Formats: sequence, structure tokens, C-alpha cells
Amino acid sequence: MRRSLTVMAVCIGFVFAGTTGGFQLRAQAQADAAPEAPAPVAPADTAELRAQYEQWRQEFKTWGRWGTGDNKGASNLITPEKVLSATGLVKNGIVVSLAAPEPQVAAADVGENGLFNRTTLRITDGGTADNYQVSYHGLTVAHMDSWCHFFENGQMYNGVPVEGNLNEAEGCKKGSIMNWKDGVTTRAVLYDIAQLRGVEWVDPLEPITRADLEAWEEISGVKAGPGDVVLLYIGRWKRRAAEGPWSGQVAGYYADTIPWMHERMPAFLGHDFNIDWNPRPGWEGMRNPVHIAALNWMGINIVECLDLEEAVTVARRLNRYEFLITFAPLPVEGGTGSPLNPLAIF
Repeated sequence: MRRSLTVMAVCIGFVFAGTTGGFQLRAQAQADAAPEAPAPVAPADTAELRAQYEQWRQEFKTWGRWGTGDNKGASNLITPEKVLSATGLVKNGIVVSLAAPEPQVAAADVGENGLFNRTTLRITDGGTADNYQVSYHGLTVAHMDSWCHFFENGQMYNGVPVEGNLNEAEGCKKGSIMNWKDGVTTRAVLYDIAQLRGVEWVDPLEPITRADLEAWEEISGVKAGPGDVVLLYIGRWKRRAAEGPWSGQVAGYYADTIPWMHERMPAFLGHDFNIDWNPRPGWEGMRNPVHIAALNWMGINIVECLDLEEAVTVARRLNRYEFLITFAPLPVEGGTGSPLNPLAIF
């Protein structure tokens, strides 16, 4: 029997500096940072998955599914009907932010480029003003990526060529964050892997597999579907508070989840860290395979570094793991992504 387990922040006077840099794992270590963990062991199916990955590269592409000029990908599945259905999930009127405070102090997972810089410009008898500057791609700031953040073989999602569409002066002409300027409102499904495994947080060296996702669906009675936002919880911020910040090891999606993503076709993959399992022994020479598969092949977007701790507390208390989610990026012409303050509404 099915069991039920347990807007956008207004930005005024912001000056954001996004980067097109990829998944950065370098950072300044702090004295209180957790010690380096031992290297993970390559799973037995690594060679087989690498071979399948090359097949999936062609089989799982959704290029042209929503038209040759499409720039929204699986976000097209968030239809007006989908939005109306998702609003029906609001039962308690509880609103929870899914973003941690912007990082203003260097840490193992906050390199110099990732610091949020707030500058007070002046203080007068009548008030004050300030500037904000942040390089949000990385390991700490809650953010979403656009298609032009990750590309492969000179192409973005839907076969848009990088050449002629991306330059330092104008950013992205196609595939920019402006495709989501009207915001996202849809159903979120929380995958509480820490609860599944009976731990406070998932070991950073352990990948999250398809078997984990399906086991959680069986226990929770809910599963992701077309146009949803998947929120993968590993307890990253709880571990950070207890043992200190770290970088280099992420309990992210294992490559065997890629077919699951293609079958479910959510609009967004979310995570409280970076979505790719790291390090990935046996995958040397291949950068962020899940990023590439989602963003470049399937048109599934990404929201990362979310702080899911309070949402998980509420979901466990209510015994409910599906709820309304809403967020919107800053409408920056040419932007490769945007910081976010997503809201979960129970």
C-alpha cells in the first residue's frame, strides 16, 4: 500500500560575477577541516558502465524533441497543468528556504573565487547601499546552471554550436539563464538517502546508485516523474557543521543513474553538493559524466549546493516527501547560471 512518508529572493543592487569554470575542487584548507579521506575503490561494473556511457551518449539525447530552436529542454515538461497540480501539494503552509547563507569566509569548500563579496558603499544620515559580487559556480553557493555552462565537442544542448554563440564580451547568445527568467514552479521529490541508509550523513566516498534511488521510492511511496525537481539529500551541511568543511569527495550520482534520469525525465536534478560522484576511480579522463549527460544530452537542468537540512526535518516530521518548489534566477543576459534561493512549500 502506498505510504506517504515523511519567491525567489528579491535582489536589489546586486552585482554578480559568474564564471564558466567547471567543477572546481581546489580550495584553501582550514585548520578545522576534516582530514583527507582515503581514495574510493572502483566499483566492479566500472568498465561496463564506461562502455555503456558511450552508447547512452547517442541513445539518450533529447535534441530536437521540443524543436530545433528549443532552449528549455526538460523544463518544457513544466506545463501550466503541471504547475496547477504541484500547487495542490501545499497542505501546511510551511515555507522553507533551500539555500545556505552566502559564503563570506574562505574554507576548504570555498576557494578565493567562490567568496561572496559584500561591499558597503557609503553610510549617510539617510541610509546606505552596497554591492554584491560572487562567483557562484562551485561547491558552496546554491545555484543553477544553464546550457552554456557545460558543453561537449563544441556543442551545447540541442546541438547549439559554441562557436558564434558564446564569447567573453556577451556571454551566451543562446542557452543562457534567460531561458528561465519566468521562474520554476513545480513538484519536488526529496530522496533522503541518509535516512535510507540509517546514517546522519552519507560517507562522501560513496556513490548514490540507481538501486538507492529505487529503494527510497519503494520505502517512501513517491517517485520523480516528468517535469519534477529531484532533491538528493546526503546530509552534506550536517556533516560540515559537525566535522568541518571539505572538498574533493562528493557522494553524488553514480553513472548507473543516467538511464533512470532518462526514463523519469525530471526538469531538474538537485543535490546538497555537486551532483557528480567524486572522485571517480576508473573514469579518469572523463569530466563530470552526470553533468554532461544531464545538461548536454538530455536537457535536464541542475540545481546544486542546496541546503536541504530544514526541508528534510520538516519532511520527516510530516512524513511527506513531495512538495511544491519554486525558484527563479537573476535575469542576466548572457549568463551561464545564477545563484538561487529556492523555496520548498509544504
